[in-house]
Amino acid sequence: METTALTFGAPHWLWALLVLPLIAGLFLWSHKRAQALVAKIVAVRLREQLSGSVSPLRRILRASLLVASLALAIVALAEPRYGFIEKETKQKGRDVIVAIDTSRSMLATDMAPTRLARAKLFTQDLVRLLQGDRIGLVAFAGSAFLQAPLTLDYNAVTNALDELDTTVIPKGGTNIAAAVTAAREAFGKAEGQTRALIILTDGEELAADGIAAAKQAAGEGIRIFTVGIGSPEGSLIPIRLDDGRQDFVRDSAGKPVTSKLDDSRLKEIASATGGFFTLIGPDAAREIFQKGIEPMELSETGVFSSRQPIERYQWPLAAAAACLAMSLLPGDRRRRSSVMVALFLSFVPCTQAQSGLDEYKNGDFEKAGTAFQEQLKNQPASKALQFNSGAAAYKTGDFEKAIAHFTDALLAEDQKLREDASYNLANSLVRKGEAAKESDAKKTNWKNALEHYEETLRLNPDNKLASQNRDITKKLLEDLEKQEQQQKQQDQKNQDQKDQNDQQKDKQQQDQKDQQKQDQKNDQKDSKNEENSDQQKQDSKDQKDDQQKKDEQQKDQSDKSDRTDKSDQSKQPNQSPKPAPSPTPGDKKEGELKTANEQQQPQPTPQPGQQPQPGEAAEEEKEGQISPSQARALLNSLRGEEEKVNLIEQQQSSQDVLRDW
Repeated sequence: METTALTFGAPHWLWALLVLPLIAGLFLWSHKRAQALVAKIVAVRLREQLSGSVSPLRRILRASLLVASLALAIVALAEPRYGFIEKETKQKGRDVIVAIDTSRSMLATDMAPTRLARAKLFTQDLVRLLQGDRIGLVAFAGSAFLQAPLTLDYNAVTNALDELDTTVIPKGGTNIAAAVTAAREAFGKAEGQTRALIILTDGEELAADGIAAAKQAAGEGIRIFTVGIGSPEGSLIPIRLDDGRQDFVRDSAGKPVTSKLDDSRLKEIASATGGFFTLIGPDAAREIFQKGIEPMELSETGVFSSRQPIERYQWPLAAAAACLAMSLLPGDRRRRSSVMVALFLSFVPCTQAQSGLDEYKNGDFEKAGTAFQEQLKNQPASKALQFNSGAAAYKTGDFEKAIAHFTDALLAEDQKLREDASYNLANSLVRKGEAAKESDAKKTNWKNALEHYEETLRLNPDNKLASQNRDITKKLLEDLEKQEQQQKQQDQKNQDQKDQNDQQKDKQQQDQKDQQKQDQKNDQKDSKNEENSDQQKQDSKDQKDDQQKKDEQQKDQSDKSDRTDKSDQSKQPNQSPKPAPSPTPGDKKEGELKTANEQQQPQPTPQPGQQPQPGEAAEEEKEGQISPSQARALLNSLRGEEEKVNLIEQQQSSQDVLRDW
């Protein structure tokens, strides 16, 4: 059934029709100027001969056909649509609803480029795997909303998927129970195990109602499969403030909030309905389809109708080609020039349609990016423009912007465009990792790049550039990990060396302290020895003084004894000594002692005829007394001993002084 409504898929191209009057005016001005120039250089009588073959009417007709061709080409670019077609189909299949978490935590970048973008890619892959199965779309955050009802129109679901963002649900939070309830209402009251609900979320549910809602869904024959998006380490949640600055989601205390994957809750919800849990990845959609949805029994989904607009761009495009061909038929001497002008004017729309490509080819990437952005404002759903904008941003070094555009281009229907977008997204992640200062950021970006290289090779195994860049990225990761390991070993070695140096320093300080103590003890000992030496000197000096006094007394005594002996001799010069009777052993009286001379030296017996020498009588010993000569001999011997003692004492004193010094 067709309706008679005329619509345009790209109505902004109709503004180009305003240029046509200007082009017509240029043709008219050019014709008059040509006539004026000919009149100046050609005489009137020769003018008819030289320009008579040129027909002004034919030139005006040709110009009119060219302007008409240009106008029809502009209308064709506006994508005219006339009427709709409604198709009714009876088909067996399953009912599948995809519930996507649109809370602000899905803006976390631990899954490049964002968790929400990865959820869209998963849904896009799942839609391509479904054949004859109805699919619906639910968006949920603090509450849930049916974004697209169950339908066989996969294009409608894809368009609804493109419109998903974190502002769809104004209420914040992650209410999985609300998503399950919305899906139950969308499934209706049909019986049978042919309904599946796929929940894409990070699992940070504030309330514990998700498990209870899952059990109710299981009672209605609904199987729930959960897909975890995020990492256990988590990531900050970037937001853009009203003044354009970028910040992160913060708690009531002002600290940045780290969003982490809560897979335990998701596993419980899936197991409660007979489903299973899996992590997001390149093959996650295929795993859900092959292990979860495909084994479910088929049921007749009934008669479904889809309404599609009929594209009518062929009509104006065919008319434009006809006008262009007719403009070439009238011939004149300027036929070649007319043909060139017609061709140029016929390609003006194409030049306008390719705005930005020429700048890109000429190396003016900033201007090309600006042109692509302007076109994106009018065609936000164009994946080709997203790809071109990403390429221009990549050339200017804005890798963040390039990653965002290439991610949007991954949702394209064209497999070649998806392949190129995945490859360039991987290259952008590698460059972003090279520019990162932190090792963790480098590894995260390079690992994500490896995933997209693998996705590119999955789409086209013969892509040699993707294979080479994947190997290079792996080598970069290995070198980075090796460098981190070497740095760690070097740090440990430096720490050990530092500890050893500290120990040696402590030991040296202790040795210095011990040496100082020993020096102090030696100084005290030397001081004590010096005091003892001084004392010995003083004692020796006192002893010497005492000995001198004794010697003087003995000398006086000896002189006095000598004077007494001389006096006795002068008083009895003529007297002969009387011989003393020699005592016999029996004549000794009791109590008398013999002198030493008597005991040791026998008295000489005078020979007959010998007279005693003078003085001998005086030298005779009396009992108990020594003679003066013996006294002098004893005094002299003592004096020699005194001098010997003094000499020995001087030597000892000298040795002590030398030793002390």
